[in-house]
Amino acid sequence: MLKPPENRDALRGIVFIVLAATFFGSVDGFSKLLASTQSVAQIIWARYALAVPVLLASMPPSEWMTSFRTTRPAPQIIRGLLPLGISAGMVLGVRYLPLADATAILFAAPFLVVALSVPFLGEHVRAASWISVAVGFLAVLIVARPGLTELSRYAVFPALAAVFFAFYQLMTRRLGMLGEKPTTTLAWTLLSGGVATTPLVIAYWTPLSPTAWLYMIGLGLVFGLAQIFMIRAFAYAGAGALAPFNYFQIISAVVFGLIVFGDVPDVWTVTGILLIIAAGIYVAKSRSPG
Repeated sequence: MLKPPENRDALRGIVFIVLAATFFGSVDGFSKLLASTQSVAQIIWARYALAVPVLLASMPPSEWMTSFRTTRPAPQIIRGLLPLGISAGMVLGVRYLPLADATAILFAAPFLVVALSVPFLGEHVRAASWISVAVGFLAVLIVARPGLTELSRYAVFPALAAVFFAFYQLMTRRLGMLGEKPTTTLAWTLLSGGVATTPLVIAYWTPLSPTAWLYMIGLGLVFGLAQIFMIRAFAYAGAGALAPFNYFQIISAVVFGLIVFGDVPDVWTVTGILLIIAAGIYVAKSRSPG
C-alpha cells in the first residue's frame, strides 16, 4: 500500500534534515582538524568560498545569476554576515573544547530564539515553552560547567556563537515571512561571507600542507552540502516537523569527536546533551501548529 503523498514528502524532508544536521556536525569536526595549524580567517573563509561550487552544481546554470535577485539586499547582507560570528565562535570553541561540548553549547540558540521571538517577531510563546527554555539553559550550563573545570572558560566561544545563531535563525524566519526564496538567501549568505572574509584571509594567510588543503576542501564541501540538504528539507516539510531532527547535529559531533579525536563525553556532558535534545524537541512540538 502506497503512502499518501504528504507522508512521503514529510519522510523526504526528515531524511534531508538528518543529512543536513549530520554534515553540519562534520563542518565543526573539519574546523577542529584545522584549528591547530590554520588561522581562524582561513577556516571561516573555506566554509563560504569553497562551498560556492556546491551551490552552483546544485542548480542549472540559467539560475546562477537569478538566484541573487532580491528586493531586500540589506536584510540579506545582515543575515549573510551573522554566520561569521557563528563560525568564529565555533572555530575558537572547538580549538579548545571537545567537539560534542562545543556543539551542545551552540544549541542554546533554539532557546534564545524562543525568548527573542517575542520582541523580534511579535510571536506568542506558551508557558510550556518558557519552562523548556529554562530546562534548556540549565542543560547548557551542565555541559559548560562555568568555573568548574579548566576548559570551562573557553565555553564563552560557543556561547557567543549561539547568540549569533539565534539571530541568524530569526533573520531567516523574517526573510521567509517576507517571501524571499531559500536559494536566494543561501546565495547571499555565501556571497556576503566570502566577500567579508577574503581580505582577512589574505592578511592572515598561513601556508597549508597537502593534508590541510584536503581538510579545507572537505570543509567547504560538507558546508555546502549541509546548506543544500537543509533547503531541500524545508521544501518537503514544515519547520515544526523538522525541528526535532536538527539535534542529530549533536549526535554527529559526538560520533565525529569519538572516532577522529578519541573524545569520550563524560556523564555530565551526556546528561546535558540529553536534556538539551529533550527540551528542544518539546519547544519545537509546543510551537508547531496543531
